[in-house]
Amino acid sequence: MFAAVRLSLSWMTVLPMGGPGVPGRPEAGRAMTAMPVVGLVCGVVATAVAHGAHALGAGTVISGLMGIAAVLALTRGMHVDALADTADGLGSYAGPDRALEIMRSGSVGPMGAAVLVLVLLAEVAALGALVASGAWLAPIAAFVLSRCLPVVQLRRGVPAASATGFGAMVAGSQSRAAVVAVGLISAAAGAGLAGSGWTATLSAGTWWTPVVGAAIGLAFYAAAAGFARHAVRRLGGVNGDVLGAGIEAGAAAALVAAVILA
Repeated sequence: MFAAVRLSLSWMTVLPMGGPGVPGRPEAGRAMTAMPVVGLVCGVVATAVAHGAHALGAGTVISGLMGIAAVLALTRGMHVDALADTADGLGSYAGPDRALEIMRSGSVGPMGAAVLVLVLLAEVAALGALVASGAWLAPIAAFVLSRCLPVVQLRRGVPAASATGFGAMVAGSQSRAAVVAVGLISAAAGAGLAGSGWTATLSAGTWWTPVVGAAIGLAFYAAAAGFARHAVRRLGGVNGDVLGAGIEAGAAAALVAAVILA
């Protein structure tokens, strides 16, 4: 498991983890199962940076901006690039081959730009609001939840959109046991969106807040599975862009959900 975590971190962050040069499909699959650990690292970095900025008097918006910028630097911005590419490809309503060509082009069209701006604005605003309220657990849980989502998109039976690339290496790599286990992590992370409100809500009798959070985590997990099915219909399968888009959109949605549950 340590090797899987190390490979996952070496793929998804700039951390010098020294993973294997060319991993095989089994190693790649285990690395994707370990993605929630990457979410934990990203969440801790984003939350610590945002809280640090807020403590220095940066204000709500700038604090959120600093936290999200730290994650973008940590992950090389790969997921925001994937989000824009996926929005352009799926938003084109072109056939599979043309949609994949648009996603590989490297340029950002109007659909991708609009989606990217809206998602990043949501992340910045939500993280800033959570930090201003003193929350630590909730934003970390949001990033963990977002990194759970690729696992259900890579369950067995889901094909790759093309015969080469990252998607071809990891598509269909997740066993039923892995999907169920990470689904339980999603529920726990969803409950964590209630943050430090756990104790307060339980003592006040509003025990349902963490329960609602857990249900939200499972709903996001199911939505990610549905998005993968849509990608199969439109593109013939999943690829790295589809996975990255789910991660970035999931992070934004989870952060907003945490604000609502606060």
